[in-house]
Amino acid sequence: MFILQKATDVTADELERMYAFGASERPLIRANMVAGIDGAATADGKSGSLGSDGDRQLFHLQRALADVIVVGASTAVAEGYHPPTVDPRYAAGRAERGQSAVPLLVLVSRSLNLPVDYPTATHPDVLIATCSEAPDEARSALLDAGAGIVDCGRSTVDPHALVAELAARGHRRVLCEGGPRFLAELAAAGLLDELALTISPIVTGGDAPRIARGAVADAPMRVRHLLGDDEGYLFQLWERAVDRPTHTYD
Repeated sequence: MFILQKATDVTADELERMYAFGASERPLIRANMVAGIDGAATADGKSGSLGSDGDRQLFHLQRALADVIVVGASTAVAEGYHPPTVDPRYAAGRAERGQSAVPLLVLVSRSLNLPVDYPTATHPDVLIATCSEAPDEARSALLDAGAGIVDCGRSTVDPHALVAELAARGHRRVLCEGGPRFLAELAAAGLLDELALTISPIVTGGDAPRIARGAVADAPMRVRHLLGDDEGYLFQLWERAVDRPTHTYD
């Protein structure tokens, strides 16, 4: 059951409660994505071009609630990702939940094809998740530049291995920000618990990807809540409609 609410009628405290990560014995994985009404995940090659002030507010709120942010490295580079920051208004809540001052940012890259002069890749609050067969030359260049790297699989980044690594580090509130290929892999692996989706009132056309593409998934979901604003944006939060397969993450 859900109620369509006007976003301006929801207080900041209510919004924080609505988007809080639920208690879970294993990592809870939520994706945060934006799409146009024709399904496009980008406009002018970037997802941020589809956003609004309300979308950006939810973007920063969910980051503040998360232990870790996971994103495909190519998406991070294309979107100009910086190391995470948290608005001071959320600092007390993070401290009460026993979270670090800022969430860890994890860049997922099978090839390690990141620019060595991309400063985010070597920041201490950033970790690169890759696989053991990633090119040695690219690995060495990033390590020499000060990057933190962890292998989560042999020939590709295994979503289950990545989640196990995050759990071992104590990260239970996991926020995935794409890109579309990595989101599809999470869903295909049965690991997607929630999807926060902003629908932008824009038709872009062209050949922009959907929010999930590549791996084939069967992930039934049901809507938890739906907010709308005066500009025509819809803010949805979806949750799994069936139990998630059991996996042990110590």
